[in-house]
Formats: sequence, structure tokens, C-alpha cells
Amino acid sequence: MTMVKNFIIFSVLLLFNHSLFAQEIIYGKIKKIIDGDTIEFLTETNDLLKVRLIEIDAPELEQKFGNESKNNLTELCEGKEGYLEKTGEDYYGRILARVFCDEINANTHQLITGMAWVYDEYNKTMDNYQYQIKAKKRELGLWSEEFPLPPWDFRKGVKSFDIRIQELEKKMDELINNYNSQLVEYEKIIEELMEKLSNIDKESNSNKGSMFSCSKKSCKDMLSCDEAYFQYQQCGNIGLDHDKNGIPCESICG
Repeated sequence: MTMVKNFIIFSVLLLFNHSLFAQEIIYGKIKKIIDGDTIEFLTETNDLLKVRLIEIDAPELEQKFGNESKNNLTELCEGKEGYLEKTGEDYYGRILARVFCDEINANTHQLITGMAWVYDEYNKTMDNYQYQIKAKKRELGLWSEEFPLPPWDFRKGVKSFDIRIQELEKKMDELINNYNSQLVEYEKIIEELMEKLSNIDKESNSNKGSMFSCSKKSCKDMLSCDEAYFQYQQCGNIGLDHDKNGIPCESICG
């Protein structure tokens, strides 16, 4: 049992030491800051390296807080002596590393100041999430916004929350303007229909006048209620309204 336990401890230590030795230390000077997570590093042997800071992802320059993130890293590192803890290279041939400027870890500095996200897909350090949580609680940098857009979504063409709100508001304004425009058109159509109905009523009354004459005097002579009203209203035959309630010939029109 003791041998198994010792073997496990030895294996863990071996793996740990291997990971330490796998990190190549490169000394030199931070020549230029490209953006919030990429720099140019001039080695002591005058090799110019393009370096991608590992485990973080800063806003793109075209993105909100992109320039602020770059300036934050520039203020910390540009022109200063430093060193890299190289862990490998990426698809684009960039050196992957932790960057130290005057002994300050630039990778964690970007997280602490709220100028980068933890790059979930490549992160191997749980402490990074603690830095991010603290920056978020203090609403530092990009965390001053309620819904900041991660750069990996930005690169996929996803739009930020405030831009989507603006687009929705613009779309709503367009719909309202279109509705108002249609409403004006409908009002015009209704006015035209009302005018046509009015003309039809006038023609109808005119036709009724040509159908009836004022020669009939009593309700028994009326063939319809329309004729009774014609006699009452057009001919002034008020005798047709016996009880004076405005309705002529109630035996027909009642």
C-alpha cells in the first residue's frame, strides 16, 4: 500500500516538474503593444517575436473597450524590460506565453483591471476566474457595462446588447411610421367611402321623391312606410302623425 502511495506522489511530482520545465523563459524587452492581448517582444538575441498572452481574451480593437484594453497594456509594458514564460505556439505562429513587465504578470493585470475576459476554452488557472469576478464586482473596465460582448462572440459577428437594442428601436420606429402611413391611407379610403355612401343616400332620396307624389293624404293610401315618411317629411302632411310622436302612419311604420 505504501509503495502504491509513494508511486502516485512520485508521478504527480514528475508531472508537475515536467510542466515547469516545459515553460521556456525568454528575456528581452516589450517592443510594441498590438492590442489588449498581443505584443511584439524583442529578445536579448534581437529576435522579434509576436506574442499572444495566454488564458485571456481582450476586446478587439474594433470593439468597445478595444483601445482602452490596448492602452492599459501599453501603460504597463511598452518599452520596458521583461520576460516570457513560453508555453507553446499557436496556429498563426505566435508565441503563447505569460508576459512579465517589471516582474508584473501582464496577463493577470488585464483581468484584474477589467480589460480582458478569462479565455474559457484555453484557461488552465482557476485564479484567473477570481481576478475576473473581483473586477466584475467593482465594475472595472468592460464590466462597467451590464452586458459586455465577449470578443469570441464579436469575431463570430454577434452584435453587442446596446447595438441590438438600437436596431430594435430603429425597427420599432420604422414599424410605427409604416403604421401611421397606412393609417392615413385608410382614413382617406374611409372618407372616400363615406362620401360615396352619402351620394348614394342622396340619390336614393332623390329616387324616392320621383317614386312618390304629394297627392295622397291618408295612411290608408300609403303603400309603404317610405311613402308615409315621404308624405310626412317632404309634403308636410303632419296629419299622418296622429299622436305627434314623429312617426307617421304607425300602423305601417310602428
